[in-house]
Amino acid sequence: RPRPAVPSFRGAVHRFTVDATCTAALSKLARAEGATLFIVLLAAFDMLLSRWSGQDDVVVGTPIAGRTRAETETLIGFFVNMLALRTDLSGSPSFRDLLRRVKAAALDAYAHQELPFEKLVEALHPVRDLSREPIFQVVFALQNVPQQAGRMAGLTIAPFETGAVAAKFDLELSMVEVDGGLSASLVYATDLFDARTIARLVEHFMRLLDGIVAAPDRPVRELALLSEAEQRQLIVDWNATAASYPQDVCLHELFAEHAARRPDAVAVVLEGQELCYGELDRRANQLAHHLQRLGVGPDVIVGLCMERSLDMVIGVLGILKAGGAYLPLDPRYPTERLAYMLGDAKVLVLLTQQAVAERLPASSARLVRLDADRQAIVAQPETAPASGVDADHLAYVIYTSGSTGKPKGVMISHRGIMNLADAQLSQLP
Repeated sequence: RPRPAVPSFRGAVHRFTVDATCTAALSKLARAEGATLFIVLLAAFDMLLSRWSGQDDVVVGTPIAGRTRAETETLIGFFVNMLALRTDLSGSPSFRDLLRRVKAAALDAYAHQELPFEKLVEALHPVRDLSREPIFQVVFALQNVPQQAGRMAGLTIAPFETGAVAAKFDLELSMVEVDGGLSASLVYATDLFDARTIARLVEHFMRLLDGIVAAPDRPVRELALLSEAEQRQLIVDWNATAASYPQDVCLHELFAEHAARRPDAVAVVLEGQELCYGELDRRANQLAHHLQRLGVGPDVIVGLCMERSLDMVIGVLGILKAGGAYLPLDPRYPTERLAYMLGDAKVLVLLTQQAVAERLPASSARLVRLDADRQAIVAQPETAPASGVDADHLAYVIYTSGSTGKPKGVMISHRGIMNLADAQLSQLP
């Protein structure tokens, strides 16, 4: 979802647990690397965020108690500070290597934990945005100090959930050690995420934890993220695009068939003007005969440089019915670009309008003005000419934007455009 300009702080919470077996295995890995369970879980969370975002540079915030001296342990007051823990996941390290990176970053942050987070923001001068927190937008916390239940004479005290959840960050994962396992709460901003997305995120996190336990020395990019069903959907279901379509029919033939079935149906409408299928077919046939008299036939490229109009549609169909391939040329293109495309495509005939022709660069192409040459065109037969084209002949040529320095023409056959047309028609009611 797009990020709102100003967050509403509406949030929701997704709760899940990590069983005691997995937690024990993660703790054992932490001890083997001289780290803590917090470091292991943070590394796993960093890996999850990296895999989902495609980024190798991940910054996660974490709260720290701020009670570094024995004298402050029992004092009443708010000492908590926020640390920004930055992790480098580049180079596809193993999880064990990643764990060492996270440990080093965390120890470095702990050494400077007394610096107020506000001072860090002030020193870095990040670009401020009302829609997000500065420096980091994701928080992770592990609470490994058991909370004592309150006791009062004659009263039973138990925690309860409030109705509304406020999302201070985009994502905030909090975990608590309970009975050898982990109880987790993932608070998320509902302006950015829906419940289904968050549920899938948690499933991927749990799958990564299982992968870490099973193979901590595997590259993090190889640890399984998707379930078998998701892999099948991604690799098989979404690629099951095979479809039967008319592979030996040309585009203009498909149009002619529809025009014969519904000649009086409206085919084109533009600013109060309209053409029915029958009239459009007849006028395109007349233009096709005229173009053939000028040498247009199979695989001959015909330029089409016109303002958007009914004539433009007639021009496209007329070129195809003559057996040629059309090359769209935008009249608003720079003269140099038009000249290059006309020369590079070796355009034989250039179909245009009188007003546009006056702005065109000089070329060897024979000009046909649909408005000025109308009398010669309408004198031609209204029946379709024999074109001699099949599905493997060119239908049109389209030029790239020229990002490599010069535009390059891409040639499209009738078979290719019929594939696209069939796919588009299947989406219509």
